[in-house]
Formats: sequence, C-alpha cells, structure tokens
Amino acid sequence: MNSKDVERETLKAGLKGAANWIAEHELWLLAVPVILMLFYGRVPLRIISASLLLIPIPWMCRLLAKGDLTVHTSMDLPILALFGMALVALYPSVDPSMSMPVLYKMIVEFALFYGLVNNLTTGKRIWVITSLLFAGGVGASLLGLVNTSWITHKLFSMPQIYGRLPRLLTQLNRAGFHPNIVGGMLGMILPVALSVLLFSAKATGSRTQVGGTDAKQQPHLSMGMAAHSALGISHRAWRGLLVLTLLIMGSTLFLTQSRGTFVGLLFAFAVMALWRGGSLRLVVLLIAIGIILAIHFLGLEQIADFVFVADSVGTMRGRMELWQRAIYMMQDFPYTGIGLGTFSRVAPILYPFFLIGPDTLVPHSHNLFLQTGVDLGIPGLVALIALLTAFSFIAVKAVRMSKGTAFEPLAVGLLCGFVVYPIHGLLDNVTFSTKPGMAIWAIMGLLVALCHQHHSPEQPPSTD
Repeated sequence: MNSKDVERETLKAGLKGAANWIAEHELWLLAVPVILMLFYGRVPLRIISASLLLIPIPWMCRLLAKGDLTVHTSMDLPILALFGMALVALYPSVDPSMSMPVLYKMIVEFALFYGLVNNLTTGKRIWVITSLLFAGGVGASLLGLVNTSWITHKLFSMPQIYGRLPRLLTQLNRAGFHPNIVGGMLGMILPVALSVLLFSAKATGSRTQVGGTDAKQQPHLSMGMAAHSALGISHRAWRGLLVLTLLIMGSTLFLTQSRGTFVGLLFAFAVMALWRGGSLRLVVLLIAIGIILAIHFLGLEQIADFVFVADSVGTMRGRMELWQRAIYMMQDFPYTGIGLGTFSRVAPILYPFFLIGPDTLVPHSHNLFLQTGVDLGIPGLVALIALLTAFSFIAVKAVRMSKGTAFEPLAVGLLCGFVVYPIHGLLDNVTFSTKPGMAIWAIMGLLVALCHQHHSPEQPPSTD
C-alpha cells in the first residue's frame, strides 16, 4: 500500500469517526427543533422550519459510519405511511398556514422517536432521558399553573383556589393553555414516575434476569442499573425527587379536571395493579365494582353525559353531532382527508353544526381516531391503528424481557403511560396537532429503546 492509499484510508477513517460521533450525539441536535416546537406560537414558524434542517444530519452521518440510516423497528412502515399521508393531506388543505405547523410537528415527533431508539444504548442514557421526561412534566405543571385558562365547573368548583392562581398569558392578552391539553400530557407521564417510585426497590433488589437468563451469561444486561446509581445521586435523593415530581404533576393534573385523562389513568392504574399482582389486584376489582354501582344507581346515559360532554360542545348530543360531522368528512375525503389541522375552518362551512353555537370555536373532533381520519384520510387512520398495535406488542415484550431487572418498573410505567393515550383519545384529541403528542413519542421511543437493549446480546457492556 503506497502513501496515497494510506492517506486515503486515514482520511476515510477520520470521516467515519467524525460521522459516528455526530450520530452518537443526535439527541443534542434534536433538542433544538423539539424545544422550538414546544414553544410554537411564541417562536416564528420560519425559525422552526429552519431548525428541521438539523434532523437529517445525524441520519446521513449514521449512514456513512454504520451503513444504515436508523435502527429498524416494527413501527417503521406505519410511521412511513403516516408521514406519506401527511404530505398527501397538504393537497386538499384550504389553509396551508394551518397545515404546515402540524406537518413540522409530525416530523419533529418522528425524529424524536428514532433519535431515542438510536441513541439510548446504555442504562445511563435511558435513565437520563427518563429524568428529563419527569423534568418536562414538572415544567409543564408549573407553567400550566400560571398559564392555563382554567375551566372551574367541570367536575367540582373551587373558586378559592382557581382565583388565586396567576394568569400571566391572560394579562398579556393571550389565550392560555387548554386544561385538557395540560392534563393529557401529565396523564401520560405521571404513571411512569409512580411506577418507578413504588416498585424500584423491589426490582433492584432482585436478581437481574431476562427471560430466565442470568445476567452473568449476557453481560450487556449489566446496563440495567438502578436510576440513582446511573444518575450519580443517592437512593433517598432520587425517591425524594420522584415524590416531589408526583406532587407537582398530580396537583396540576387535579386542577385540569380532565375527564379523559382521569378515565385513562383508571385503566393505567388497573394495568399497573395487574402487573404487580398480590393485594394490588384488589384495585382492579374495586374499580370494576365502582363502575358497576355507578351504572346501576346513576344510569348509563347520565354517566355518558358526565364523561363525554366536551367544553365546547355542552351535551352528549352535541358531541355525537361533532363525531357525526367527522364521519361525514371521512366519507367525503376518504383518501386525502380534509387537510392537516383545518377542522375548525372546514367544519362550520361545509358541515355546519345545529347543536353547537356558531360562535363556538371547535378546533377538532374530540376523538383521536376520528381526527386522524379527518386529517389524513382512511389510510392515515389505518396507519395509526397499525402503529398503536405494533407498539403494543413491543411494549408487552419490553415488560416481559425486563422482568427482574432495575428497568422493570420503568417498562411497566411507560406501558401504563401509553395506555392513557388511546383511552384519553376516545374522549379528546391529543394527536399530531397538539403539543402533548410529543410526550407519547418520547414514551414510545424510550420503551422501544429499552426493548432493543435487552434484545441485543451482541451489544457490549457499557456505562456510557
């Protein structure tokens, strides 16, 4: 080999090393569009669109360094279909200024998911991102306390509390956050923190096994370290932070009076109790007895009115009319949808309401699945169902594979946080056009990364 060949190989190795370094630090680049998108409305759209140029950089670097754009998952095809239908849905959109922010948000969410799957290859990284998820929940809670346009008459009335909460955005003549949006986001994060707090001691004190295989036989499983060890803090400090996190998030969540979130949490806690077993299974029985008694004494219609009534709709019949209009839209635009995020513009003109006042702003159909069909057409709805189904299998697999490790409570908590999403979605729309959608993609990315970590015996042990 002559000197030119040596120089060429050296240059190639250097480029590969630099590309690999950039790919390994993908999450730092993703932090820019993620943060900007969370503050969309206060940040100009042109700045957000410019930040999207950061997303393909680590993908190209990974292709150069490792020969592939990304780690592959069983969710790839549904995600690709959703993205394809989002592009198709730009064609019928009557207002691109409403559709483009939704498309940008979908791109950021997909990038966040794959960024987590690609980069969470060690126990320390998983726990760091988990702690950031909790910090995001606390930040959303504190921001929500001072910036939410509270609805004080849904489940209970406490004017003495709501009246003392500052409303900074209202003072600036800006609309505050909707309580259902705040509640939906916190409802997905709270079960994760609760599971880690309640069950970490049990998991970390047990023998590290996955599928009956001793960790000594699979060294990569040594990454299943306890959270406080990975984060470099004491066990008591970690539990104290978790308690504080739950108190802050729980208080704000309670004030949102979000019925969809509360129903979703009931199912999430039932799943958690079934996993834990023992006396906690009584929780599931008590929930079932409570539902049966409520139906017997109050009647199914009264309970349906209580649960399904939306703030902008007023009655159960109003919500039924809203869902009917969404079905009409899907019938009229089955292949393309009406256009991303244009429900509030299209519905009053082409599908006017009779039970909802003409001055009432209805931004969406108050149903995750119907709204997906409205925005992305029936192919988009099928893709969403395929996505949720594929992830459900991955989530159950991750819980089973993490059994007996320090990651078991985290895996169960993430599964329970995911359960809140479709249940809440039956009553409200926490989807691509709303900011809480970012939380579900973070939860899915964490759980898929956790599943891949336990599923890759060839991966060398590391503590990052």
